[in-house]
Amino acid sequence: MIMAFDTTEKRGDLPAALHPYDNTARPQVVTKQMNPEYHHLIDEFRKRTGRGVILNTSFNLHGYPIVDSPEDALDVLARSGLKCLALGNYMVRKTG
Repeated sequence: MIMAFDTTEKRGDLPAALHPYDNTARPQVVTKQMNPEYHHLIDEFRKRTGRGVILNTSFNLHGYPIVDSPEDALDVLARSGLKCLALGNYMVRKTG
């Protein structure tokens, strides 16, 4: 996500995916061959919503490195305001 592109259409439909100051986007192209599971998720989302776009953001707490393992992900879940975490084929939920 090192390249930014100007946007001209659909700005009102995807405001969270655009840079707030200049409406640029940093798209990530996902092909079925490159990442079949993620491609399937995006395709299912498209079928249900009509939009083949999913907002992909970094997963980390402020000041900490980006999550790189299931252990990191569980640590972020424990120390953040998140209520649940999809981890592989599992849904991990906080109790209490």
